[in-house]
This record gives sequence, structure tokens and C-alpha cells, in this order.
Amino acid sequence: MELRHLRYFVMAAAEGSVSRAAARLNISQPAVSRQIRDLEDELGVVLFDRDSSGLTLTEAGVSALPHAQELLRRSGDLKLAMEAFNSPERSTLRVGFIETALPGFLASAMRTFNQQHDDACIQISSMSPQEQEQALRKDEIDLALLGTPCPQLAAEFQVEEIKKTPMAVVLPDDHLLSLRKSVDLSELAEEPFVSLHEKNFPGRPAMLADLCSRAGFVADVRMKADGLHEMLGLVAGGAGVGVLPLDVNLLPHQGVVFIKMRKPRLTLISSALWKRDRESKELLELVELLKASGASK
Repeated sequence: MELRHLRYFVMAAAEGSVSRAAARLNISQPAVSRQIRDLEDELGVVLFDRDSSGLTLTEAGVSALPHAQELLRRSGDLKLAMEAFNSPERSTLRVGFIETALPGFLASAMRTFNQQHDDACIQISSMSPQEQEQALRKDEIDLALLGTPCPQLAAEFQVEEIKKTPMAVVLPDDHLLSLRKSVDLSELAEEPFVSLHEKNFPGRPAMLADLCSRAGFVADVRMKADGLHEMLGLVAGGAGVGVLPLDVNLLPHQGVVFIKMRKPRLTLISSALWKRDRESKELLELVELLKASGASK
């Protein structure tokens, strides 16, 4: 399996057509079809239902799509991370981030920082909140970008609020409530739920339990996801409904809709964390740029 197989698959899923995908990729239609067939043969599944109107993802395709998107995103992260080593004489800020931070505010702040600095660069690594905490303690990163930190982390690290994001209900796009502009969480009391796993997203299962308790019911959590892309894939595949920060909709989410949660209301705070004894002028400048970028989104 090569990255081009995944790239063609993701583009065909986005366009719903091999011909449109080929045009976007600037390659021949038979080449796209052949690479997708090769990927299906290697995985042992059919990814698309094909008819005269175009392509529709099968159940296997819906499940495979977020994994393919995640692998492509990580390959892009690797390229960005390696750019820091092209100029060894420059100082490097190592930043850990969750997926929503990159399109949400990190990319814009990085662009401005790099325009202003010839003597410093930013190396980024996509990590779960738990991985960022561990990396920060081990001095493997200089700055962590994650959600609302627990009180213990606030006591251990310097914490700066970057952005506030309301929580939203996440539904399959064929759900009876998927066309609503807003819902009360209590309307989903009888639904199975998908949650993020505690090991990678500390405090999120407890947050979901608290929200459901405030809505008057106990969530029937059927499955737990290790990451955001996996959770979106599970919801799209009909495994259950979920609750996520609204800015997760910045990630590819075919088959999923985000609906405003009318009540109970909760706002999640995106935060920057760093060790006080490793604070630098460049780090503080980046934090200010992150705050400005977050406020503009």
C-alpha cells in the first residue's frame, strides 16, 4: 500500500466520481480506477458502490476513510516536522498538537511566526493530549496544545487560554435529527453513544457522563475511540452518537453532521501548556500569535 492509493481513494470519496477525482489530481481516469481497485484488492474489501450516477462509499469505505485521511495527514505532518532540520543553525520550537489545532489556529500562527523569524522555526507533532503531557514532562516538546487541562496540570505547567469552543452533538448524516439546527442532549437519551478513550483523552469520558447526567440520563456508551478521526468514523458508520467540540468539524467528516447542543451548554477551552523553566522569547511570541489566531476563528 502506498500513499498514492490512499490519496486517490480520499479524493474519489470527496468527489463522488472517478472522473472528477482524476481531474482534481491531474492524472488519467483509468489510473485512478486502477489504484483504487488495487487498494480494494489489498484490503480485501469493496470501498465503493459504483453505478452510472457515480461513487458511494460502502460500509467498509466509510470505516476506511478516516484512517486513510489520518495517514495522509500524518505524512504531511512528517514533512512539516522535517523542515525544521533543513536549517540546523536555527533554533527550533517543538510543538505538540491535537488534530483540530492545525486548521483551527496553529497553521495561521505558524505562518506569521515563520514570516517574522529567520532565526527560529517550528517543528510540529500530532499527539493525543495524554501523549503531549508525557512529552512535555520528558522535554520532548516545548509547547503542548490541548483542551482544558486538569487542575494538576495547571499547577505543574504554565497554562494560557487560546480559544473557546462550544460542545456539539455529532450524528450520522442519516439520523432523524440530522437536519435540525440545534438539539437538547436529552433527546438522545435512548441512543447508543461513542466516547473518546480515557487513555488518550483524559477527562473526556467523565465530561460526557457529566453532560448526560445534567440532561437527566446515563449514557449507554457502546464504543470508545482512541482518536478523533476514529470517533468520526464510528459515528458515520452507525455505531452511535457522540459529543465533541464544534471545531472538530474542521476535520474531514463525511457521513457525519455537527448539531448545536442547546442544553446543557458547555464550552471547551483550547490551551497552551509549557514548562516555566523552558520559557523563551520565541515561545511567548508564538503563544501570542496562537491567541490572536484563535480569537479570529
